[in-house]
Amino acid sequence: MSSRTKPSLPPVNGTPRGAALRVLVAGGGVAGLEAVLALSKLAGDRVDLTLLTPDEEFVYRPLEVLAPFDSGAVVRVPWSEIAAELRLKHIPDALASVDPDAGVVRTESGRLTSYDVLVVAAGASRRVAVPGALTVGMPGTSEKLAGMLAELTVGTVARIAFVAPLGVAWTLPIYELALLTATHARDVGAGAKLAVITAESEPLQVLGSGAGTLARKLLAEHGIAVHTGCVADSYEHGYLRLELAGAVAVVVAAVVVALPRLEGPRIPGLPATAEGFLAVDGNGRVRGEDAVYAAGDVTSFPIKQGGLATQQADAAAAHIAVRAGVSVAREAFDPVLRGPMLTGGASRFLRRGGVTETSRTEIADEPLWWPPVKIVGRHLTPYLAERAERARSSRR
Repeated sequence: MSSRTKPSLPPVNGTPRGAALRVLVAGGGVAGLEAVLALSKLAGDRVDLTLLTPDEEFVYRPLEVLAPFDSGAVVRVPWSEIAAELRLKHIPDALASVDPDAGVVRTESGRLTSYDVLVVAAGASRRVAVPGALTVGMPGTSEKLAGMLAELTVGTVARIAFVAPLGVAWTLPIYELALLTATHARDVGAGAKLAVITAESEPLQVLGSGAGTLARKLLAEHGIAVHTGCVADSYEHGYLRLELAGAVAVVVAAVVVALPRLEGPRIPGLPATAEGFLAVDGNGRVRGEDAVYAAGDVTSFPIKQGGLATQQADAAAAHIAVRAGVSVAREAFDPVLRGPMLTGGASRFLRRGGVTETSRTEIADEPLWWPPVKIVGRHLTPYLAERAERARSSRR
């Protein structure tokens, strides 16, 4: 904990009562955008918002699985436009370190910026989990996958393996990629053999047993083999090395596609777990720091998923709004997983609340929420929907 005594309500870091609370949001992903949207809505001019991100655009990453099949599928919004619309300051730089005692962050360029309250939404680093494989989300992977699809069309790719590595909880994207690829192969008349290889004991384990049953059914309908409890070690010279029940096995594959493993950013000045993530309480406050919050993949919550990131950001925003003197209900983070599953045909909709062994999973062919988007955010979803509608109207 910081050595200086900090009050739990405003003023913080010397901000006078009645003055706008200076809130710095560090990170330009889903959690960062949801945080600034929520704070703008809840607190208005009670907060003075600054966004710190080196990204030129907000990227809606759940649609990256569609990028190899449709280069225009991923939604991108320039941060300059968002900053202008929300009337917030935008610093195009990255967070390097934090001095919680002084209420100051240092950016990678060496700039010092002070804050009353800091929200860390810096995300996590993607790391290669299966050496030699194509890693989802890494630069150039979508283009390489598009090349693989072209090779499928001319029949030069015979076997493709899709891997969910050990330590990755949110595995839905790898099943979507397998199903989308199988649909493409069928449409072009390719005879490639596809397989999903996962370290999970059941497919889509985090979404419950019903989701696993659904996944097995869909994979079987698309002719995709599934192997559970297999830890992929490496891929080299056409052979994928696996560990299964203490034994070593190999799978022949022309292409291997794997999900990344996520690693925490280990931000100097803030207490981190052994994996580099930030532990937070139910209100999103970093443990041991009164004026520092965190949301999204940067936190130690084991499931890294966009919808959960927005829920964490909402909990933090409500708590900060109270600090700014606004009368709003505080809502502790209570995770609800929502996962529309892209199949190449009709999507399936999965929802699980509580994310415990006894929590029930809802599965439907029709949307369980509206609009039926990949990431459900209380403020993010209507904001992006409104922008999309404005864009459609301008083209008419």
